[in-house]
Amino acid sequence: MNKKTKTIIPEKKMVLDTTPFNWTPVYFFIIVFSFLLYANTINHDFTVDDGTVIANNSFTKKGIDGIKDIFTHSYRAGFWDRKEGLYRPLSVAMFAIEYQIGNGSPLPGHIMNILFYVLTSIVVLSVLKRILHNYHPLIPIAAALLFVAHPIHTEVVANIKSRDELLSFFFGILALQLLFNYIDKNKIHWMLLSCLAFMLSLFSKETSVTWVGVYPLALWFVTDKKIMDIVKLSIPYLALFVLFMIIRTSILGTITGEQEVLLINNSLVGAPDKASQLATAFGILARYIGILLLPASLVFDYSYNTIPNITFGNPLALVGLVLTIGGLIYAIRTLSNKSLVAFPILFYLGSISLLSNVFLTLEATMGERFVYTASFGFCVLLALLLDKFFKLSNQKNKNTSLSSILKPNSATILLLIVTLAFSARTYSRNGDWKDNLTLLSHDVKISPESARIRYAYGSALLVEKALKEKDINQKTIYLDQAIEQLTKGVSLIPNYNDAWYNLGMAYKEKNDFKNAVYAFEQARSYKAFDTDEKLSNAGIAYGNNGQLEKAITDLKAAIALNPNSSDNYNNLGLYLGENKMYDESFACFEKALAIKPSFDKAYYNRGNIYAQKNDFRSAIDNYKKALSINPSYADAYNNLGNCYAVMGVKDSCLYWFNESVKLDPSNGKAWVNLSITYRNMGDTTKANECLQRARELGLNF
Repeated sequence: MNKKTKTIIPEKKMVLDTTPFNWTPVYFFIIVFSFLLYANTINHDFTVDDGTVIANNSFTKKGIDGIKDIFTHSYRAGFWDRKEGLYRPLSVAMFAIEYQIGNGSPLPGHIMNILFYVLTSIVVLSVLKRILHNYHPLIPIAAALLFVAHPIHTEVVANIKSRDELLSFFFGILALQLLFNYIDKNKIHWMLLSCLAFMLSLFSKETSVTWVGVYPLALWFVTDKKIMDIVKLSIPYLALFVLFMIIRTSILGTITGEQEVLLINNSLVGAPDKASQLATAFGILARYIGILLLPASLVFDYSYNTIPNITFGNPLALVGLVLTIGGLIYAIRTLSNKSLVAFPILFYLGSISLLSNVFLTLEATMGERFVYTASFGFCVLLALLLDKFFKLSNQKNKNTSLSSILKPNSATILLLIVTLAFSARTYSRNGDWKDNLTLLSHDVKISPESARIRYAYGSALLVEKALKEKDINQKTIYLDQAIEQLTKGVSLIPNYNDAWYNLGMAYKEKNDFKNAVYAFEQARSYKAFDTDEKLSNAGIAYGNNGQLEKAITDLKAAIALNPNSSDNYNNLGLYLGENKMYDESFACFEKALAIKPSFDKAYYNRGNIYAQKNDFRSAIDNYKKALSINPSYADAYNNLGNCYAVMGVKDSCLYWFNESVKLDPSNGKAWVNLSITYRNMGDTTKANECLQRARELGLNF
């Protein structure tokens, strides 16, 4: 009997897909994605601190010719003459070139910020590929997407001034990628390019020094280099930092800078003791983690008194302390076994260390821009946690096709949800950065206790709206809004000199000279007026408030500072005349007209002084000269009418009063004068009509 033979069917083996992952579509998506996220900022205006390094910076406004001054002076030397410990010439030099190309337009600046963010996204993905090469491809993609989409970056990209942050991170991480190229290809030019990129990072922002620690850490975690080899590779970067510090110190004349940190800039200055200051700093570190995890409420300013000082009894300080120290201990303990989770933790803590107020007291309490570089480590850590939770890199069937890794599953769905949420918030926040008033009106609601936002918003309403508004009613509305904001600002910081001064300006423009004088006196009690503009405005407020001696004193001081100001001579002449110092008054008008022969206001004011002396013929001659220069000078028509009225020439005064109200229907005094003239001529109907118009304009009788 034949034995039955058992047919053995070969066991099917799982075939692993070893096809190399195609990164090209990912790069293409990252480029398009990062561009579209910030495309809505292209046509935005200058905002907040852009004026200090661009719009109002004398070096930048020279264009290319200003680059030498930019590289031989401190960061904002072209804006003010104060000493500061910042040396960041690269971004300002770029602003100068863009200012010349764009003829002062913000457009080139916004385009360049977006371009550098796109370039940054490319380099970030490349570095992540290298660092996370042993992980599932979705992990570096996730880290890159989270970084590019994160809303905390909006200040850095949407605010042109923050180019220093953009360049610092871009060149810093580019240097890391070029260092990896050198390790992989052993070509010296890659090392030279890496060193060049690092030097450019330093010239962008001093805090780029933290990259000196990042490079050896990256080599330790990502390569099989021995410690001594890593030390040798790190020496060039340390040497370049020393060279940069020598250059920086020779320019600034100091290593740390000599400027005083003010309470308005950093709430920690007001802490009762060092322990409270340190507790508040750790509380701020906890806040950074909070807005990185949930970037819902973003604001451009966190200065006094947005973040109150706290003690270590406050839970926020304890959370910050535990997360910081705990994260550091964990990273150090796992350093020897090269657990990659330690790398983003150390990257984050190292990058934010100099900006944390723990070691150095900065000129700012907190800033979203300060966590821009550190957010790279945060996003890498999130991606690694995603991998750990979903065990993507442990899958046996590592199908690395793009369609496979993007196939809907719990990990990709979660990543999609977070990326979409971040993207929507980023795009929305960009809209707040459209211009000064849009940003300030939004952020004052988010941070109502910020004295600086109140000051900035009130000042913007005054300068950008009220001073440019022709309609008297709308101007009054803007002035009232400005006064509200500035009043809140000085209530938060009573010695806020700049806010008091602008509050005085707002009252002055509203013709509330009593309050203007009070605000100006408050301002100068904290800091003496040292410009002809401030002294001139104070002098005008004094003069209109009847304090002629003080007006004369301030205007003379203004002229001493600026002897070529026709306005100062004109105003001084007016108040000297009102103080019955006629010879000196007329001498001032002569000076004003010598400087500016076509100065209609000088003729007008000289006419007023002649009228005060009852020399109506001379007054009429001066008013007519003012009108020959400015035919729409309604007040000159009104005062001509007054002269003829006093002289008893009714027909002439009627003509001039009518011309005044035609030119300026809001001139209540002219309507009153017209009413009186009609009444004296026996026309009570027209007299009453004119009187009613005056009452409608707010004049009471």
